[in-house]
Amino acid sequence: MKKVIGVAVAASLLAGMAFADVAVSLNARLRSNMYHQKKINSDTTKTWMFDLDASKNDVKGGTGANAYDHTHGGSGAMSDTLKFSAKNDYAGVTLETTGQPNKENITGNTCYNGFIKFDALTFTFGTFDSRNVSIYDVSAGESGLLKEDITKYGVVNGDDYNLTKDANNFSTVGGTKVVSLVADYTVDMGDGSLLLKGGLLSNKYDDDAEGSADNKKYQNAGYAFEGDFENDAVKLQALFKLPAKKQTVFGVFADVKALPLPVAVGFSYGSDGNDGDAKHTEMAFDARVGYDISDAAKITSAIKYESVKPDGGDNETALSIAAEVSYIVSDMTTVFADVGYYNYDLDGSDDDGNSRISIRPGVVLTAGKGAQITAALQYDKYTAADDQLQSDMSIPVIFRVKF
Repeated sequence: MKKVIGVAVAASLLAGMAFADVAVSLNARLRSNMYHQKKINSDTTKTWMFDLDASKNDVKGGTGANAYDHTHGGSGAMSDTLKFSAKNDYAGVTLETTGQPNKENITGNTCYNGFIKFDALTFTFGTFDSRNVSIYDVSAGESGLLKEDITKYGVVNGDDYNLTKDANNFSTVGGTKVVSLVADYTVDMGDGSLLLKGGLLSNKYDDDAEGSADNKKYQNAGYAFEGDFENDAVKLQALFKLPAKKQTVFGVFADVKALPLPVAVGFSYGSDGNDGDAKHTEMAFDARVGYDISDAAKITSAIKYESVKPDGGDNETALSIAAEVSYIVSDMTTVFADVGYYNYDLDGSDDDGNSRISIRPGVVLTAGKGAQITAALQYDKYTAADDQLQSDMSIPVIFRVKF
């Protein structure tokens, strides 16, 4: 990480000679857990205290939605994010790396991308997020229930069937950002604008299994297309992807800006026609609704319905609902309360049960812009078999500094 920081600082000095806009930001977080208790069954309870790195000491037991590890309530390994960007009117580059220290070194992931612009035509390449309609993952504190996967459009709880995860993110495959090459063109329509996109997504699209040993053909990228319309009243996004041969992802999303509160909805559909266990269809309906009670108080919510139909199997459905109420007491103090209901077996086909209820009240203490502490109490109650996780309770305390 020290080497990365040194390189970025040096690069920022050099880039300042050629680029009009250069920025460097750092984000450090300690995601500790002061108290954590798991009740696995009537005979087994495990308790930890003062876990500063939530090092994922796995506890045996639990499958599917009830699988669990040492982390809970937003706790986890300490993370440090460095972001460097430089751009001018016709080109730019961004480097963002997130590291997590363990006992031996610092590991993490890096997003690196650039763009080149020719008037209304822009080429973007690398790894990056590309969403036209916001997912509204807004939370008063760190790692709240509205920071979980429920805010991502598409199927996120389908175990092996998450083809549409983060569906309105143009440069992802199955919820994972991949190296992409994207061209977009903006058309001025008077009272609005139309953005047209087309791109290649790095992915194993086709492997010619029928070819001879010496004459095989491979295609290492899938296709993606998108059309976006925006004016003062609404933002619309329609997306179509072919991540691999016989795989299709389609989605339509809308962000209604004319209302005094944030409202966004989306529909996602995916189909995998490949042979084997992966063959299936899936779809999801998503909604984001917010309401400002006053300048100090607000409500934010997310609703998700998911459906997965494996080839030759029963239809599997899930429903997730999460909401947060927050209130700004003063410049230094904000209080909040999150609640969530997650039913991963809406049709009742799983005899073991597969749902949970979560509550998470907490407080945010702000020393100044970019510096805050979030302390919360999170309790999860599961419906599960006797040998699986019954409940989970923790007191996560998260320290964050961002410049």
